[in-house]
Amino acid sequence: MPSARVAIVAVILWASLPVCGQDFPARPIRMVVPFAPGGSIDTIARSIAQRWITRLNQQIVVDNRVGAGGTIGTQLVAAAPADGYTILYGNSGPLSIGPSLYAKPGYDLFKDLARVSLVNRAPFIIFAVTSLPVNSASELIAYAKERPGQLNYASSGIGSGLHLMGELFKTVTGVNLVHVPFTGMGAATSELVSGRVQLAVSTAPGLLALVKAGRMKGIVSSGVRRSPQLPDVPTCIESGIPGFCSTSWHAVVAPAKTSRHVIVKLQQTLAATLTDPELRDQLRIREDAEPVGSSPEELAQFLRSEFDKWAKVIKAVGVKAE
Repeated sequence: MPSARVAIVAVILWASLPVCGQDFPARPIRMVVPFAPGGSIDTIARSIAQRWITRLNQQIVVDNRVGAGGTIGTQLVAAAPADGYTILYGNSGPLSIGPSLYAKPGYDLFKDLARVSLVNRAPFIIFAVTSLPVNSASELIAYAKERPGQLNYASSGIGSGLHLMGELFKTVTGVNLVHVPFTGMGAATSELVSGRVQLAVSTAPGLLALVKAGRMKGIVSSGVRRSPQLPDVPTCIESGIPGFCSTSWHAVVAPAKTSRHVIVKLQQTLAATLTDPELRDQLRIREDAEPVGSSPEELAQFLRSEFDKWAKVIKAVGVKAE
């Protein structure tokens, strides 16, 4: 009889425990954004978090952990308990570029992080000052080839996605452009307005004000669809340079070994959040981004392809960050 009582008590205790974390989330979730407050990625992350909480029925606390191109915050998430209560809202910086750019990023992209979902994608744009006598990718390529090393292009810093997109453009077109790094596209404005720097690589919102002011013009988009903000700018496909096709993107990941149930709960509720009409309008109209909401498996394939692509570009350029 004692053994029977023990067995009954054990069954009762087991039944009272959460099954595979199926009560998730039972407390607030910390969403690490590895960039400064107020920037584009932080603004989008907070807009998503405000709506995601209604799907999760739990609070999401945004935690900005800045440094080393987003790798500091990514390190924190990679080392966090694999329970779903610490997740990362990241982008190509720490999730595809950083692992090749930094000698010691502090995490293994494929071993230390579990994929949740690709959130959105947005095209890059090659911009030119209006005084430059080119109005298409073919004209820019021809003009640059006649003047090797005489044209400069601005980016938001060495090793940034904008820098590497500029290098990708050079690689696929065979032009010789000089990179001029800034601490952000805002810092590049005066040099672009003065004409001391003739070209820039940015997402549409970054330089849209200068386009509207008649100071700059879009030459080619890296997206496969035209930008809603710059509908007159041809895509990489339309411009005959498919090798330039690439996007800026955001994704959510969690610590490796997070249970499948938790990953699915996060992915399904995030995908549902991205159907919110107001949020979709914000992403498309204000941020020039297309909402996605992929499966974890689709994100895994996407990250592998992005990692491989940028590893080749970084090796070819020879750029490293410490």
